[in-house]
Amino acid sequence: MKKWYKQPYFNRRTWILENFDKLNLNSQETMVILLVDYAKEAKKKLNYEYLCDKLAIEPKELDSVLSNLVAKHYLNINANEKGISFDIDNIFEFDPEKYEVVENTSILDAVSDFLNKPLTPNELMKTKDLLDKYGEEKLLDALRMAEAYRKYTLAYVEGILKNGK
Repeated sequence: MKKWYKQPYFNRRTWILENFDKLNLNSQETMVILLVDYAKEAKKKLNYEYLCDKLAIEPKELDSVLSNLVAKHYLNINANEKGISFDIDNIFEFDPEKYEVVENTSILDAVSDFLNKPLTPNELMKTKDLLDKYGEEKLLDALRMAEAYRKYTLAYVEGILKNGK
């Protein structure tokens, strides 16, 4: 059975545009995702030159955007004898129904600073879960403790919280 996002009735680009903020995508990342989706559907040759021309950016800037998308697990880039292939199917694995905006964005900033990177949707959901379960004060204390031990992962923070340290 086909995945829900591969059904002929599903409009992938509309879904992306409706959820890019929840996916933590900036405008360039969103445009790359949309162009990859469009090129695949229109059976256009997709390569660096095409993306750079459409976005009016330099290859070095495109590399940065692609690296961010790969780090967020929204883009897979594969090389084969036919060239480079781009796959964005992972982006549709994010469930926007589970996403809820945390009203106190300072905690999100603290977690983002702790991880030294923008939060992925999974990290946003994990932070929300930890915040709901343990509260802001305990979560901030756990972040400080993990930082003191130089363990910069949410899994370590969660371990601190579970052990009640």
